[in-house]
Amino acid sequence: MAHPEPLLDLIHRTPAAAESLAWPFDFDVSRTDHVEVVRLQSGDALEAIAGDGAGGTFFLCGETAGERPVLYADSEGQAGLIGRNLTAAIQLIVRVPYWQDCLRYVPDGLEAMRSAAMRLEHEHLDDGLDFDAHRGSLTGLLALHLPPTTDVLAQLLETATLPGYVLLNEWDNAYEPING
Repeated sequence: MAHPEPLLDLIHRTPAAAESLAWPFDFDVSRTDHVEVVRLQSGDALEAIAGDGAGGTFFLCGETAGERPVLYADSEGQAGLIGRNLTAAIQLIVRVPYWQDCLRYVPDGLEAMRSAAMRLEHEHLDDGLDFDAHRGSLTGLLALHLPPTTDVLAQLLETATLPGYVLLNEWDNAYEPING
């Protein structure tokens, strides 16, 4: 059965894309179990769609296809929006695979986030990981447009500070904001 989110459906139907998203981009659609039972404080729908190697989970919020923001919850009790929809979240994850490190710079603004992204990209290149080759393959498989780094970080900065997406655990304790 097709998923109501066309991009997620395409990822599931394209094993090479799913594998590339899992590594090196750490968005694994075969991992959808979060470390604990969670819900949105608003009562809106929450659907786990992927996980990462550190025990974090990516969720779609709400029920309207194409308009569902993506919330990321780590395994340490922090959560926040990372994309206004699935396409924006995938663009972020592929363009800036170290987006979680860039979140530390949200309080310092876009320029600090961009500088961190440039430094991290060079560190990964020095370690022999060429993200551009993986990006090229993945964007072809998914027909995905990748905006420039500054643009996806600006969207992350805007999205990460949106109010109203508070994640609660089964004891009604709120996750801490993931930004900064």
